[in-house]
Amino acid sequence: MKETVRQGAVALLLSTGMTLALLACMGLTEHIWLAVVVLAGVILLMTLASVKKLTHWLMAALLAACGGIWLLLGGVETVSEILRGVTLHFTGLNGALPMVGREMALVLSVLLGVASFVVSHRRMGAYPALMVTVLAALILWLGDQPQALPWLAPAFAGVMIQAAMCNHEGVALGRTLPMAAVITALALLLTPMDGVTIQPMKEAADKLRDQIYARFMFTQPRNVFTLANEGYYPQGPNQLGGKAEPADHPVMLVKTDRKTYLRGSVKNEYTGRNWIDTMAGRRYLWSGMQWRDERTAIFDMTLPEGALGENSGLTAHQTVSVRMLTQSASSLFVPQRIRSLNPGGELVPYFNSGSEVFVTRDLQAEDTYTVTAPLMLAGDAGLGTLIAACEHTEDPRYPQILQSYTVLPEHLQEQVYDIAREACAGTETPYDKAFAIQNYLSRNFRYTLDVAPQPENIDFVSNFLLNTREGYCTYFASAMTVLCRMEGLPARYVEGYLAEPDKEGHAYVTGLHGHAWTEVYFEGFGWLTFDATPRQSSISDTPEEILPPEQLPPEETPEPSPENAESEPTPSPEPSTAPEGTDTDEPTPTPEVPIVPNQEPDEADRPGLAWLWWLLPLAALAACALRILWTQPRRCAGRAKDETGRWSAWMQALADEMRVLGLEREASESPMAYMRRLDGLRRFPAKLLPLGECMALVFYGRVTPEPEETAMAAEAYQRIYTCLTRWQRVRLGLTRAFVSEKKRMFTQ
Repeated sequence: MKETVRQGAVALLLSTGMTLALLACMGLTEHIWLAVVVLAGVILLMTLASVKKLTHWLMAALLAACGGIWLLLGGVETVSEILRGVTLHFTGLNGALPMVGREMALVLSVLLGVASFVVSHRRMGAYPALMVTVLAALILWLGDQPQALPWLAPAFAGVMIQAAMCNHEGVALGRTLPMAAVITALALLLTPMDGVTIQPMKEAADKLRDQIYARFMFTQPRNVFTLANEGYYPQGPNQLGGKAEPADHPVMLVKTDRKTYLRGSVKNEYTGRNWIDTMAGRRYLWSGMQWRDERTAIFDMTLPEGALGENSGLTAHQTVSVRMLTQSASSLFVPQRIRSLNPGGELVPYFNSGSEVFVTRDLQAEDTYTVTAPLMLAGDAGLGTLIAACEHTEDPRYPQILQSYTVLPEHLQEQVYDIAREACAGTETPYDKAFAIQNYLSRNFRYTLDVAPQPENIDFVSNFLLNTREGYCTYFASAMTVLCRMEGLPARYVEGYLAEPDKEGHAYVTGLHGHAWTEVYFEGFGWLTFDATPRQSSISDTPEEILPPEQLPPEETPEPSPENAESEPTPSPEPSTAPEGTDTDEPTPTPEVPIVPNQEPDEADRPGLAWLWWLLPLAALAACALRILWTQPRRCAGRAKDETGRWSAWMQALADEMRVLGLEREASESPMAYMRRLDGLRRFPAKLLPLGECMALVFYGRVTPEPEETAMAAEAYQRIYTCLTRWQRVRLGLTRAFVSEKKRMFTQ
């Protein structure tokens, strides 16, 4: 009875301290008294139920049944709302959590009350209680709520009582409770209210906290790269076109072996005025192993599959190193098919479902990073043959990609579709079609930065193809992406920089190298870069390197008919904002844009602080697992300093096996009589009497065991272990880890 009362008192202190501290951290102090009452009730019920084993199991069954019924009657929705409120609270929306504050206090009280009662059992020791209390303090630290630390005082007092009574079984609760209270109070009173700042330690702590936030809780809006930063959106961020005025300022220094397209932002939906991104809702930590499959799929890491990719020199990995020369957006400028990414300094890279790569802050001058990737471009020798061979391989992602990246607005006129058909006339394979569209645009349309303003009531691509017939990279990339989609080719619009190295492999990238291009997806092969922008202002000066002879259209390719320019198609309405959760820096007051099918808002999907509420049980499980591993006999023997210690470790392990089997040594039995009794049962595949003789010599003759005798004890343990059932092995591991060594010492 005394032990049960002690356990209940410690559990009440632990649960009260952690519950009140967490409620204070979230600004829910008005529900503190409700939490205290619920905690007292839960601990009282569990204490009464623990008096007898029967009531103990009945209470466990009752709690499980009540929890299941509650979940079925709406508890799942309540938990979901609580998690959403916590996530929004720690992302800056402080008005969300008070709406579920009462439910939060009730659920938190019940969960922490039950958990605290479990970890307060004497056999658990003091480590689990200390761990959960430290984790609660860590939550306060991460939440930047040090003023809530005094609420943890009861929990720290409970930890001290647990430690004292586990190590000194004869100590009474009445003696330890006042002492723990006094020590806790003095510790808090002696702590200055304003704190004592040791600058090196503060900087190290701030750095650690920033890294934890960056790696696990990055949900803040980010600064997305756009060519508007380089003067390519003179009519505003929501309207393509107009006279561009890029600046010749330094951006980055790139080390690469060939011309490299460094992607900054990827956009999938064309509105008639500009491109927006509705596919980049969810974020993934680049180094997170749990996102390995997503990373592999999004960046075509396994395409082409098998021998097609392994035996082709086109897919050989090349290294690209980037050193920033000025401040930039949070986007990392990288090739598409990333195989490895090594961020420099404190950069923490993420990626999203739209295949953008970014970090948790804006890039600064001198930031560095390195990637390896195959740098394949449309027109590379042998690429058409490789893509054609890949069409016969299985590609489970292709149907979804085809659906998502061939969407076009309904306002596009038939004359534009005629241009797509004209450009692809005589082609057969998807690659030939895409290449023909690239060549058609680069040969028949003029490159210039000095273009007339784009009318707001005319579709941007249609105006370029049918009317003006001149423009710069955003014109050509937009036109190629639209024409590819018209021919059933999945395509997307990309903005970034074009790095062209010198003979030594160095590319000095400035604002003039800001660029836009198209990526086209081929079944079984993945995404490939196409650049339809002419490299010279004169069409006749277009370099032959982008026009392989076998892909060239006839020289007499007709230009679009003049009558196509008479009508002026009207663009789709411009969206007011990007879909909820999409990273964007393009606010606009116009109507809402329809979301691509199967695209859901990502606010709840982003990794937020909700994971902290699952951290306590997960950390407890991890601590239990580590404790079990730490107490394995092989590890205990390895830590021993002499042969006696190693022999004792294996003999203790053998005694633990017998405890699990219900064959403990009686107080009146000598070691030899005990082992003789075990041998008489004929249950074990090892003779134990020699071990009894050794025990007698060690106990009574003060003889030091020999290595052979230690090996004999280890072998006996291993043989008996193979006879245990799975449940008995689990009990054995838990017994070693959480039952006091004094209670199970084999010498007793």
